[in-house]
Amino acid sequence: MAGQIFLYGDFVPFIRHEIGEMRRLQEDQRKITIMFLQINSPESGLKFLQGNLRTSDVIFHRDDIFLIVMPLTDKEGAMHVARVLEEYYGERVHDVNATWPEDGEDEDALLTNFAQYIRSKCGVDLFALIV
Repeated sequence: MAGQIFLYGDFVPFIRHEIGEMRRLQEDQRKITIMFLQINSPESGLKFLQGNLRTSDVIFHRDDIFLIVMPLTDKEGAMHVARVLEEYYGERVHDVNATWPEDGEDEDALLTNFAQYIRSKCGVDLFALIV
């Protein structure tokens, strides 16, 4: 297992690409969960994520903030990743997730809702991060 690392500026185009890919699958398979993580030890967090995520999962990383795209994963799968990180660090990990199509029927709605969830739970402006 090894999560792939992409540049922050590619986050929005990547989400558009992934939703396009998911629309080609059978309806019961269509899920993408995007996750926001804020980790106090970003270097060890990156190594942990790279070693524990699937090769199909993508990591966008800047300082102590990680955005993770997990195709074919539901919210429970994302929450499992956060709990494993908490066990690894022995402390609370700030996490927020949104799943397509439940949290938005298209990429714009998904990203808008995801940004609102992050702002209300963590006080971070997603769109300021990904420009």
